[in-house]
Amino acid sequence: MSHGQGDVHAKQVVRLTVDIPSGGLGIKLSDDTIEVCEPESSHSLVFLINLIVTIWAATHYGIENGIGTIQDGSCQTTKTLSLWSHLAINVLGTALLSASNYCMQCLSAPTRPEIDRAHERHVWLSVGVQSVRNLLYISRTRALLWVILALSSIPLHLFYNSAIFSTLSTRKYGVFAVSPNLATGKLFDVTAVPPDAYEGASGSHTALVEYGLNLLRDAKNSSIWQRMDNEDCIRKYGQQFVSTRSDFVAVSHALNDSFPIKFVKTVYPETGNGGGPPYNWMCGLYPEAKGGLHDELCRLDNLLPKAPQWAIANDGLTRLWSAPVSSGEPVSVWEVVPAGEPAPVDYCLSRRVEEHCRLQFSLALLIVVIICNFTKAACMISMAYRHDAKPLVTLGDAIASFLKHPDIITLGTCAAPKDAFQTRRWSCRPRPWATKEVAWFGSSSSTRWGLCNVLFIIALIFIAQLLKPGLDDQRLTNNGFKGLWDLGYGTVTFQSLLSPSIFPNGALLLPIFVANLPQLFLSLFYLAYNDLLTCMLLCREWNGYAQHRKPLRVTRPKGKQRSTYFLELPYSYGLPLVIFSGALHWLLSQSIFLARITVFDSLDREDERYSVSTCGYSCIAIISVIFVSTIALLAGNANGFRKYLAGMPLAGSNSAAISAACHAPADDVDASVLPVMWGAVRTEGKVGHCCFTSFEVTPPVVGELYAGLGDCTVEDQAQHGSLHEEEAS
Repeated sequence: MSHGQGDVHAKQVVRLTVDIPSGGLGIKLSDDTIEVCEPESSHSLVFLINLIVTIWAATHYGIENGIGTIQDGSCQTTKTLSLWSHLAINVLGTALLSASNYCMQCLSAPTRPEIDRAHERHVWLSVGVQSVRNLLYISRTRALLWVILALSSIPLHLFYNSAIFSTLSTRKYGVFAVSPNLATGKLFDVTAVPPDAYEGASGSHTALVEYGLNLLRDAKNSSIWQRMDNEDCIRKYGQQFVSTRSDFVAVSHALNDSFPIKFVKTVYPETGNGGGPPYNWMCGLYPEAKGGLHDELCRLDNLLPKAPQWAIANDGLTRLWSAPVSSGEPVSVWEVVPAGEPAPVDYCLSRRVEEHCRLQFSLALLIVVIICNFTKAACMISMAYRHDAKPLVTLGDAIASFLKHPDIITLGTCAAPKDAFQTRRWSCRPRPWATKEVAWFGSSSSTRWGLCNVLFIIALIFIAQLLKPGLDDQRLTNNGFKGLWDLGYGTVTFQSLLSPSIFPNGALLLPIFVANLPQLFLSLFYLAYNDLLTCMLLCREWNGYAQHRKPLRVTRPKGKQRSTYFLELPYSYGLPLVIFSGALHWLLSQSIFLARITVFDSLDREDERYSVSTCGYSCIAIISVIFVSTIALLAGNANGFRKYLAGMPLAGSNSAAISAACHAPADDVDASVLPVMWGAVRTEGKVGHCCFTSFEVTPPVVGELYAGLGDCTVEDQAQHGSLHEEEAS
């Protein structure tokens, strides 16, 4: 027997505790020195940032009913602050969840003794991938830490992004039309109208008329009132939510000295309770249009070109007219008359007000985030300082371990693919070699493929439920795809608010939960998708050892081993996947989101009757999410049709199949730290042997026998029994 061609079965095999590097655990070991890992450091840093910011915000801004207000004023300033704060939250959240996922994969990675115990029961474990089934066979402490890390991620998905939120402000305002002489004071001095001037009008209407006259008084003596032409009036009031303007007075020549004032309506902001746009009172040019058609015509881009002909709508609204009066005499009687033709607008008087858009935070949600953050950091510190947990994180870790200390349980199964170990009857008779190209689908179990597709379908069904009412609403679809596009991504509009009745009493937590629930499913889908891709690329790395000789990629290199900067997903795949995930999370955040709207009256008082906390949705963003995620799913499934080069059995992440390929010749004692290749080595007798080795190998010959699968003979079983006895001793 020449050098390097020793019989593997003659090699003495003793079960040992393996000193495999645990860099993949997120810790760096230098002899007996343990340094806290980067993921744990990032968690601690994020925890400190969250804690300091929360304490500072609570003490600096104060808390009222569990809510703190960071900014109250300009809506543009609030929007900018919200953008940057949520960008910071997403960066911190990505760091938290990525590090958590990294450590969870390391925690679920089995140690060599755990693999040995599982193999004795003819149970295989997963190596190099995130595995829930491993939790049944690894130490209880690491399994518990894994569960805690997983559970602590759920509140982060649901609440972190909404712990800081913006609140829109809008106005409830009155709309009046007056004659030019009344507006200029030529008819009579509005400041001289006595209280008994309203005798003869009903009480509620009297109050409205009095309010309208008070507006004229105020307009004469206040700088907050502004005279504007028709185009400016339409631009300022033809908005979904009016925040910088309040009461409105239209001056119209259609009203004369006999009928100098008309109450048009009180505009209540549309906050999801149905009805047309809040500015439909402006659309007197379309009295013949009803329902959705009226809403479609009553748009800013339709009104502006017709600004010179603009008329106040008067479709079924109550008018208040004055009785004829003599010049210079006060009004004595008011009466209610039926609606008439729309009143053309000459110019308008607009009351300017301060905006009250707010950037706010929920102290309770921030505390939940901090608790979850602290829990993760504590788990990682506990994990980092455990000397006994030395898992086989990467494929190279496992190959190195099995080459250094071969596993007697898998002796004689060198040609066995992973499918041969799915049952608990592992046979060891030789089998003829046959070459067969295997599709990438075969790299992972049908359960993993099914889980990925099911999670996608669940998320798709959930978000499609929002798309359906949007597409059924003619207010959103009358202008086709362009109309949906014009509404924009993540924009709060009156047409796309869920009914506030779903969220009673202005509840904040429930709409936050509903808005962020799809994010949780998307994260699960991403993890499943990541897992599938990891399995496919792990098998590609495995298959490459039959094509080229190369060093093992391990977490703590020795000899000529390579260090690793990733677990099993190379950066060429991992970085695009992270970018894709971030983009999809952003699209989803624009698809359904918290919509909190505060309504103020003309006296700058908050009107809680009309203020709402609900969810808004964007049809175009939902369509984008469905399109992008479907492309991703199809791409992942299309990858499954790619073929691995024929040359070695497909092991996947199966620890038994990996072990079976690692019974090197007895004199190849340094194989674990040298460049290796998988192939056939010459042995005495008719049965060949294949393995990883640093010696020269040849491709297996089709039809020749190799120590692979089949029914074990009595002698085989006896041999295994003697090996077990040797190990026990």
